[in-house]
Amino acid sequence: MAYLTDFVKSTLSRVVLGREVPSFPYNIGERVDSFDSTIWSLHKGIKKEDSSPVSVLCFDCVRQRDKLPLARNAFKKFRTIRHPDLIKYIDGVETEANIYIVTDPVTPLQDHLRADLDPNLIRWGLYKVANVLKFLTVDASFIHGNIRTSSIFITKSGEWKVGGFEALSSLKEDQPAILTFAGLIPESNRYAPPEVRKKSWNVVKEYELWSTDTWHYACLIYEVYNGAFANPEQLANSGKIPAEMAPFYKNLLRPDPKVRPSVGDFLDKGLQAKGFFQNDLVQVVLFLENFSVKEPLHRDTFLRKLDLQIERFPKEFCRYKVLPELIHALEYGSGGAKVLPPIVKISAELDESEYETMIANVLVKMFASTDRSIRLSLLENLNGFIERMNKKIVNDKIFPNMALGFTDTAPIIREWTVKSVLLVIGKLSDRVINYDLLKYLGKLQTDEEPGIRTNTVICLGKISKYLNDSTKAKIMVPAFTRSLRDPFAHARVASLMALSGKSHTTTSESYDKNDIATRIIPCISLTLLDTEKIVRVQALKSLEIFSKRIEKLVESMPDSAIVDTGRDSPNGGIRSIVPSIAASETWAGWAVSSITKKLVTGEMQPQAIGSPQPGSSTPSPASTPAPSTSTTSNSMSLGGHSSAANGLQIATEGGSRSADGFSVNRYSSALAAVEADEAANGGNGGWGNEDDDLFADEGFEPMDQLEPATPSSMQSTMNTRVTTSRPSTSASSAMALGGGVKPSARLGFGAVHDGGADAWDGEDDLFASLNLNSTGSSGGDGGSNTSRPPSSPLNSLGRSVSTPTASDGGATTSPGGTARKEERMAELDRKREERRQRMAEARERKKESLLGAKKL
Repeated sequence: MAYLTDFVKSTLSRVVLGREVPSFPYNIGERVDSFDSTIWSLHKGIKKEDSSPVSVLCFDCVRQRDKLPLARNAFKKFRTIRHPDLIKYIDGVETEANIYIVTDPVTPLQDHLRADLDPNLIRWGLYKVANVLKFLTVDASFIHGNIRTSSIFITKSGEWKVGGFEALSSLKEDQPAILTFAGLIPESNRYAPPEVRKKSWNVVKEYELWSTDTWHYACLIYEVYNGAFANPEQLANSGKIPAEMAPFYKNLLRPDPKVRPSVGDFLDKGLQAKGFFQNDLVQVVLFLENFSVKEPLHRDTFLRKLDLQIERFPKEFCRYKVLPELIHALEYGSGGAKVLPPIVKISAELDESEYETMIANVLVKMFASTDRSIRLSLLENLNGFIERMNKKIVNDKIFPNMALGFTDTAPIIREWTVKSVLLVIGKLSDRVINYDLLKYLGKLQTDEEPGIRTNTVICLGKISKYLNDSTKAKIMVPAFTRSLRDPFAHARVASLMALSGKSHTTTSESYDKNDIATRIIPCISLTLLDTEKIVRVQALKSLEIFSKRIEKLVESMPDSAIVDTGRDSPNGGIRSIVPSIAASETWAGWAVSSITKKLVTGEMQPQAIGSPQPGSSTPSPASTPAPSTSTTSNSMSLGGHSSAANGLQIATEGGSRSADGFSVNRYSSALAAVEADEAANGGNGGWGNEDDDLFADEGFEPMDQLEPATPSSMQSTMNTRVTTSRPSTSASSAMALGGGVKPSARLGFGAVHDGGADAWDGEDDLFASLNLNSTGSSGGDGGSNTSRPPSSPLNSLGRSVSTPTASDGGATTSPGGTARKEERMAELDRKREERRQRMAEARERKKESLLGAKKL
């Protein structure tokens, strides 16, 4: 049975509903069952070309042959009469079996009345019907003759459209259909006015053209508010008709057609002040329909009011009636910028396909406008529509036009353009973000408007998560630290918040440790004493964040970057050097430990004890007893806390020598000897006043001058022959601290040679050129040991000078001859000149050089 039913429906769809009609470009779909009180059947249809929806009125010429004149009259009037309030005719065809009339997609008014139609839409619909009847009866001299709920249709926008053209005719026609065939309309007697019921339809030509339609219009008002009526007597009871409309409604029902007012009069009464057509929805639509002819002041007032009231109107009505009118006003310039806010509100309810066809193309066109007010309005309302726009459209069409605002001469345009970046950033490509956008923001960071500069910093912080790693490393820190110097306090606060991640999703964890230590923290510290409290407070918070961050980074770092593999000890083992903790805890302890380490690891190789000297009878190493091994402990004593003449005392525990066969005390003795020797020959060691000039820029105090003196007793303790490992080019004091040095005095170490050239090159010669041999330990007072082998005296360069030595190992002879002294002075002058030349070069590189001892 179900198969038979489906077969019958399929056959009717092909034959009865016009699928087999030649050249009919529409597919006729299912029938609307609720529409059954007229000679027509209503069907949903689809246009074959673009699948757009339509409605199709179908008339069966075979089954309703007696009503064929009515259908043919309606078909004719559909094709010849046009009015905005009449149902819109699209196409039609007549065959021997059927008549098809294609219209806009509509639904019967009866269906909406059953669903409790919005009261505002009812009044608007009654207004539209009255308006079209006024046109037909007054302007076109027609009589409709069939106004009822079954002849009214509603579009998807909620507007009422008048149909039912079966009896529509002019009395000037040869055979007016209303006079001949109006009685064939279903239930025509129930809707007929009293004069027609008494006589016939021919009586209508004896009265005003509007008299019949006025009665029918009153019947429509009753049915809309109270439902269908069974007999005309029920019409006298107004029922649910609004009180302000009821008196005028009763005038429409006057029995005498001569005094019956026209529908036009009813319409005018309703549009008067406080009339029944004076509600918000009716007024809005009437204004929009005449928007282009209104005064600019009135348009602006209306649009502001509409923006506040638009949410109170029915959604369907706003989508398909109000919205098209607003778009038309925006697109053709009559609406201006104030049209955009209500457009954005209404379009939020559209589905994707409708949004793309109705809104997207218009907005893209508006972004290319040169009208600043429209561009500003687009930026202000961007958050209402940008999410609905396609990414490709935003990236390729909207952003290039929007970016013109970054360089606009109007500050408000630049400001809103910066703010809008946060809304479009998610739809831009990586190339646009990391190149084009940053180029514009970089320029705005120096804008003349402080508010724009501040918003630019905030914007940079918030979009940082969209930047790639390489761009972020190059841009973020320089951009934020640059704004810390901005004269506008809020820009500085914004920069501090952006750095610490308080204004965006990026946190301090994303910065490199080197940037934090060398760039961010120093810049933040400059704002700790800012003149504005808000800046100081934020600077302290930011500094705390980065301090905690750097603490974590420091904990993860190794204890030292020095990798010491040790060297073969005299006993054949491998020994690693661990600097003394006590020494490293002092502010210069690392330098002393580094010197000791270099000596012990053999980087400064002393000559073996007892090596043959010219003119001496020192025993060979084979005959020398092996030195005992002892642990050295480095300590430093400044000023009056040491009995050493130069303020530095490096002693050994246990008294004797290091494991390498020489005492560390020998180096302190050698340094003291060199210093005393240079002091005796000028006191400045070849640096002159240029030393003071070099350190003055860096805040260092000049080194104390040593009094001229003869070689100290510490020199006499050195029983070594000092030779140079390479030609020496300089002479330098490794330490110049007198016993009266104040605690604030700066300590100046000569740099130990590390094999590379630097600003302090040449200082390495001081220790690298020493080759000490020792057979005994030095006492704490620096006294001499008469049992030591003879040694050559040191000149100011640390080089050995030929001196007569006693064959029996007696004490060293002091160079006291006049010729020897003049030779030394000449040599010293030459070396001093070389020193000055090197210092001139050092001053050029002093910003890159390290002051004091160079850490190994």
